[in-house]
Amino acid sequence: MRTISDEKTDTTMTERVPPAEERIFAFRQLPPGPTAPGEAREWSAKVLARWDLTGLADDLQTVVTELVTNALRAGAGAVHALIEWRWGTDTVELQVWDDAPGRPQLRQPDFVAETGRGLFIVEALSTAWGHHPGADGGKVVWARFTTPARP
Repeated sequence: MRTISDEKTDTTMTERVPPAEERIFAFRQLPPGPTAPGEAREWSAKVLARWDLTGLADDLQTVVTELVTNALRAGAGAVHALIEWRWGTDTVELQVWDDAPGRPQLRQPDFVAETGRGLFIVEALSTAWGHHPGADGGKVVWARFTTPARP
């Protein structure tokens, strides 16, 4: 983002300036254990604020919390998160890698149970989501979001 001053009208405005590359990203290795979801949530809010994408913060923070929590419940010892902004498509993609075995499965929730609705939340808040094997083992679960329209 670049700030421009108009001396004639004494106003300041900002304009969106594309990054030098078509993609920018932020990466975070999360600590194992119960603090990881909260740290992922806080980190993602800071990244989106830095990129002037706070309109995505609530949805993306909720999704990163769900995906990191799922990874820990699956037995992950290592969890990494990546947020990538694909400028040309106005798409932000969240990726969470973990070293736990198995694949995420959308299952019928038991509405009395305290767990089991995480992937329904991911599906509801993102424009698309999925998973694939990690390059070095484990799995990557990803979710895409469309950036808010700019005035």
